[in-house]
Amino acid sequence: MCFLINFGRVFANFATVKKYCVLLLLLVFVAAASSAQIRVYAGNGHYFTELIMKVENNRVLPPYSFNINDAMYTVAGSKIMDGPMGSEFDLAFTLREGKLYRGDAFYSSQIVYSFDGDRIYKGDSNFLIDVLYTLKEGIIYNGSSTFSTDALYLVEGPYSTTHLFAVLLALELLSR
Repeated sequence: MCFLINFGRVFANFATVKKYCVLLLLLVFVAAASSAQIRVYAGNGHYFTELIMKVENNRVLPPYSFNINDAMYTVAGSKIMDGPMGSEFDLAFTLREGKLYRGDAFYSSQIVYSFDGDRIYKGDSNFLIDVLYTLKEGIIYNGSSTFSTDALYLVEGPYSTTHLFAVLLALELLSR
């Protein structure tokens, strides 16, 4: 008899339990969607609909993907690997002292891009004419300009120079 009374109470509160379950699932989804370590937005806005890319667990992913296999690049320390696995066999670039080398190269002739201060240069250069992008307060600008109309993307969250290069490669702002 006691079992039937308790079962009746549980069944009577089923609507309340159902509401809490829906709320819990919604909170889990929102927390998972906003858990990206680094988020990249179009222009200089923060709108969720303008999310272009995200970096989670050192993997550069499409904006609304939770599948690790969708990763375009993986960052491991100062190395950028193609795809989701992070294997040395997939090594694309290595960052040393602000200079991005192709593969695991060491020679200055194999420097593809340089990062100095807040600017990204083509090759091993720091001349104003070689500036590709300027980074100021998380906003990526085209060339050496920092006008708001020249804002290409906003990078939100703590990132390293290696993460920044991986994001620029995934956005196809830098060529391989």
